[in-house]
Amino acid sequence: MERATDRARARLRRTVATSVAFVLLLALPVGLLAHAWEKGRSEAAAERLVPVTAQVVEPAAAPLTLPDATDTALTTSRSVRYPAPDGTVHTTTLPVAIGAPDEPAMQLWVDRHGVIGEPPSAPGVATNVGIVLAVAWVVLAWTVVALVAITVRMRLEETDSEQWDREWARVEPLWSGRIP
Repeated sequence: MERATDRARARLRRTVATSVAFVLLLALPVGLLAHAWEKGRSEAAAERLVPVTAQVVEPAAAPLTLPDATDTALTTSRSVRYPAPDGTVHTTTLPVAIGAPDEPAMQLWVDRHGVIGEPPSAPGVATNVGIVLAVAWVVLAWTVVALVAITVRMRLEETDSEQWDREWARVEPLWSGRIP
């Protein structure tokens, strides 16, 4: 005799299998959207920004190594001077990783007014972003599906146990012979 919870378990198995396949199918559009977003951001930065060489005016103000293991400051600052495409010269302070080589010049990407921007990404970065976000989507979505399935399965087990207790309370006195 099939119980309602048995039918619910069968539906749950089909739903989980369908959800797993659906999540896997959606990974491709998620990865493609992330790839397109990063590629568009990089192309926009390449159109809007130009590379300039900045001369270091003041070398690192902090030590090049961490003074102790509990120090959480992983950057220091350097003053740099650079020409903007419009001909003006700018001086600013930039964060630099502690332990970075103390070079006399560094490359910056600036707009036509000399405002520093995020440089365009390397050629393979958009592909890597797409792959990482597609994999992250699959892992996150499958985790949610698994947690929901486990929760539903636990509730079905509780329902079966409650039904078993009710049935046993009705049958046990007759079965054990305690009723005269």
